[in-house]
Amino acid sequence: MEMAQASHAADNMPEPGRIAGPSHALHLRRQGSATVHVPMLIVFMLFCVAFVGVSTTPQARTVDAIHAQGAIVSQQQQQQLAHAKPWMGAGLEGQAKASLLRLAHDHHGPAMQQSNIDEKDRPEEIPREGGVSTSGNDHHVELHLTAWPAAVEDGGDVVITWHGHLDVHEEDYLTLSCGPTIDDGDFLVRKNVTDVDAQANSVRFAGLYMMRCNYTALYFSYQPQQRTHSVVASIEIGMRESFNTPKHGHLALTTKSDAMAIMFNSASKRLPRARYGLSPSELTKVRTGNSTTYEARDMCHAPANQTAQRLFRDPGFMHTVIMSSLQPERRYFYQYGNDEDGWSQIQSFVSPPARTAKNAKFIAYADMGVDGSPAAQSTAMRVYHEVVANGYESFLLHFGDISYARGEGSVWDKFFHIIEPYATRIPYMVSIGNHEYDYVSGGKHDPSGAGKIGNGFHPYWGNYGEDSLGECSVPMFHRWHVPSTGNSIYWYSFDYGGVHVIQLSSEHDWTRGSVQHQWLEHDLKNVDRSITPWVVVTAHRMLYSTQEGLGVNMLVASHFREELEDLLFSNHVNLVLSDELPRGLNLERHDHGHNFTQVGHQHSYERSCPLYHEECVTGGQAPVYIVVGSAGFELATQPFSTTYGEWSVRHANEYGFLRVASSASAMDVEFVLNRNGAVYDHVTLQPWL
Repeated sequence: MEMAQASHAADNMPEPGRIAGPSHALHLRRQGSATVHVPMLIVFMLFCVAFVGVSTTPQARTVDAIHAQGAIVSQQQQQQLAHAKPWMGAGLEGQAKASLLRLAHDHHGPAMQQSNIDEKDRPEEIPREGGVSTSGNDHHVELHLTAWPAAVEDGGDVVITWHGHLDVHEEDYLTLSCGPTIDDGDFLVRKNVTDVDAQANSVRFAGLYMMRCNYTALYFSYQPQQRTHSVVASIEIGMRESFNTPKHGHLALTTKSDAMAIMFNSASKRLPRARYGLSPSELTKVRTGNSTTYEARDMCHAPANQTAQRLFRDPGFMHTVIMSSLQPERRYFYQYGNDEDGWSQIQSFVSPPARTAKNAKFIAYADMGVDGSPAAQSTAMRVYHEVVANGYESFLLHFGDISYARGEGSVWDKFFHIIEPYATRIPYMVSIGNHEYDYVSGGKHDPSGAGKIGNGFHPYWGNYGEDSLGECSVPMFHRWHVPSTGNSIYWYSFDYGGVHVIQLSSEHDWTRGSVQHQWLEHDLKNVDRSITPWVVVTAHRMLYSTQEGLGVNMLVASHFREELEDLLFSNHVNLVLSDELPRGLNLERHDHGHNFTQVGHQHSYERSCPLYHEECVTGGQAPVYIVVGSAGFELATQPFSTTYGEWSVRHANEYGFLRVASSASAMDVEFVLNRNGAVYDHVTLQPWL
């Protein structure tokens, strides 16, 4: 897509609210495990008046502010707040507002949207406290929670400590949520008091990412007689930054060679801007952009269209700004955001080269993910080093299985946090995989248009199921920008420094006569080899693999070859990349004089010889097929076997990525291991004669 899609919901979303006040939360009392008595809040406020003075702010302001943030407050609560207001100090106003919002959240669902406490009001050396006192028929429990730090950085950790009168049971636990919850069983993560990291009456929650909401920790006490758990204490943890802070920055190439797109995310729908220039002190060029968002109802089917802590959640707004009129191959400095919501840190990128340039250095991988992806962080660290220290900053190809969100909205926030350090320095070019797209119903919501005649691509011989768990690429469609040379993020092509890149969708119909197949034929026939001597094709699913235990994937691969291999060979494709190949040994091997092709879907690494119809071609006049589905998600463990052919040159079940450096006369391709940064495999390709 060249322009960001307009949001059908953008105009209806409220501006994020604000909660001000110090870092100590009020202590509330709760009878039993369910009823909270607001009058105790009033008593506490009256007790504090001697210390804090009197506020003259109009009473209506607090109640109106609560309504503006979407919380449901009962008439009785409004009256109590109104009567208490004249006796409240300025500092307590924010506390009362937060407490009533919490009560409304507990009983009705909607929660606070914004925390923007000034740094002076929440010094890091003062932990944030909160608590709920619980009384039962035969016992009295009082417990207080403390959060350290009181407000967290994006991606930071928080330690929750408890103290008070409570006999801790080994089955007690704490939960962490962010924003509205359905009930007390709806949470992001749960920690038992006996967990490994639970010590000294505390637990650590790691990785509190910016999700445009305040976090809440609840303490659940086990009642042995009733064999149930009840909430006995809670505490809210805010973010150090405003929810409107521009986040998730990532660059993308556009249809024009003298432009670069920047996409970012925030809770604000204000007009996005980018300012840029050739010096960090002279960001004199300014461009505005567009914003988009999506809702649960936009997804194809459950569970992705259901709202919960670990399902759909408000994604905020995705903003796109095109930085245009760039000089070729110059380093530009830039910021994104706006004056009202703030600006990002100054970043930089190298603009695309002139059309006649013949040099490029890029990164390629598939199957990264974040949750359940043990190596995603190490991939991000290694790639950042390659970009910053070794100059691999032309672009990055990520061909499918991007975040593995599969309906869990919070995963997208975590994923962008991981890649942002290098995605703001190089164009991050994505294509679709089964875990972003595959679905079985609700095709009318499919942004690719394939759902108009059904529910996606489901050949009888394939394993095309519901791997996106109902997302059907909706988040992908709104979160990424690509050149408008094909069908949005699904299939497209671009030129860069002598390389023509084609990103295909293995999840859409690619058989002869299909829209995608016809587009591919046309695109390949129009490649000017004097401008781009190299042609690289990517697809999520593999065409070739010798790894055992792949089952029906091998059948899909055979059909893929039947439909595409002759087309790729006859048009002199050099390299085919996918994510369905394995990996194995530790020895480095150097092969020279070959061309190759990439694909992905298998969580391993494997490289073929120059290959055509399952036979190695002497002289290197055939595509090389590489599977590099090794960027983070759990690796395959099956061995490789010559039963499937003797064309596999190098393979391994190892985490890593490709780095590619090309010139007019050669293309060097290396597979770099995450664990030590060593080159496991290396091949030098030469252009077709």
